[in-house]
Amino acid sequence: MIPLQRPPLDTRTAHLLAKAHERLPEVGMTEAIARSAWKAASGTRGRVTDALRTMASGIERCMYCSESLGTAIDHHEPLNHAPRRVFDWYNHLLACAFCNTHAKGGAFPRDAAGNPLLVDPTADEPADHFRLSLTSGEYHCLTARGCASLDVFRLNRGTLRKGRLDAVGQCLDTLAKCAECLAKDDKDEVDQRIRRLGRQPFADVLQELRRIADRPSASVVLGNDAALVALRALYAPLTAKPVSIPKQARHEPNCRSWSVPASAGSG
Repeated sequence: MIPLQRPPLDTRTAHLLAKAHERLPEVGMTEAIARSAWKAASGTRGRVTDALRTMASGIERCMYCSESLGTAIDHHEPLNHAPRRVFDWYNHLLACAFCNTHAKGGAFPRDAAGNPLLVDPTADEPADHFRLSLTSGEYHCLTARGCASLDVFRLNRGTLRKGRLDAVGQCLDTLAKCAECLAKDDKDEVDQRIRRLGRQPFADVLQELRRIADRPSASVVLGNDAALVALRALYAPLTAKPVSIPKQARHEPNCRSWSVPASAGSG
């Protein structure tokens, strides 16, 4: 998961969402009513989908896992929790079928004070809550919100871990080739390779490579000096809060006790 910028909506789409929201009943609002209204607003849904696609990483990738194509609009705060947010632009994210339906579904955990626990990549900095290991392909949680998000979206599932490790190799190979092209002053070839790199899935891998590029240990971690040269030359460095994750520390379900006891309620 990487941070994403949510731009203002175009006037027409914003108007359609506002009018659809006005048609919702003031009292007696339910999930069923919200879903019926959402299904009926096919034109508005299409415009929202187009807007979300422009925000997504790569080629319209899922905003949660960064691997699969985003094929559905996810209501980040689900309609079973907040039916009146059905037409709220700031509650819409682009998600793949697995993250949206099979993993998250209607889950929306909150802490004991009622604060939402799931990370929203358009409102939060994911790196503040979990950090990707380039050697294992796994995320390590840093906060209870990170733990909850990894669990609910199942971001350490086997296919994602394997895909991230493959993406590390692909990124390093492409960057090493870019270093060769830079040495030959072949800027056109560099630009083509960088564009292809930006379209690949697992944008979180490139994000983490950029995050560690200026660290003294980067050469040892990456094991590819040519790739590191290109990484530093072609990308602005990313900063994040420094964290120390012991090699033996691994994320486990609910390892930061994010689950709220039944007596405390879940919102």
